Amino acid sequence: MNETSPAKATQSSELTEAEIAVHWKEEEYFQPGPAFIGQANLTDPKVRERFSLENFPECFRAYGDLLSWDHYWSQTLDSSNPPFYVWFKGGKLNACYNCVDRHLEKHRNKAALIFVGEPEEEAPQVITYQELFVRVNETAAMLQEFAGLKTGDRVRVDLRKRTVDVLLEERELAARRAALEAAGGYRSPPSQTPWQQIQRAMVSQLGDGMILNGAEKYQRVE
Repeated sequence: MNETSPAKATQSSELTEAEIAVHWKEEEYFQPGPAFIGQANLTDPKVRERFSLENFPECFRAYGDLLSWDHYWSQTLDSSNPPFYVWFKGGKLNACYNCVDRHLEKHRNKAALIFVGEPEEEAPQVITYQELFVRVNETAAMLQEFAGLKTGDRVRVDLRKRTVDVLLEERELAARRAALEAAGGYRSPPSQTPWQQIQRAMVSQLGDGMILNGAEKYQRVE
């Protein structure tokens, strides 16, 4: 009786790359059930026709119309200067309003964010549209009032460090400091909430004395 060595048995059980590649062409389709089909967002059977090359780029007006615009666009796609294509040319919108505010009327108590952190045993954090609306407005008011943020300023948000930086050139920074001093400097409100104290700690430029040198002078609320 011939015995096969363990090495030969292992070698014979291994598939070659060519043998594995044969199975790549195998396909099996699983049709969705009625319940799954009923909850689908895309139900138009003519969607491929509507978004065909013959209808490009005007077919994408459908996506633009899903948003709320302050000023409606004049051209769906400006391709006159490739590769710098401009979608919805001439249009103006508020991204924050589209992401948060406009959902309040019907979905204020619906989850806007569900954050699952690490470790996994920690409970997920659920923030509704109403709660997100309040937080966004608190942060915006803090940036405008305490950080001197103006329209057109660039802001860097570091979610990992939980910091917000207003990016300004040295000349602009010096001009704002001078204007602040000319106006009598930073005036502390008569009282501060614990939230305002936390927000000041989160804004690293305020902590470093960016514009409001007196921002760290606040009254504690017990």
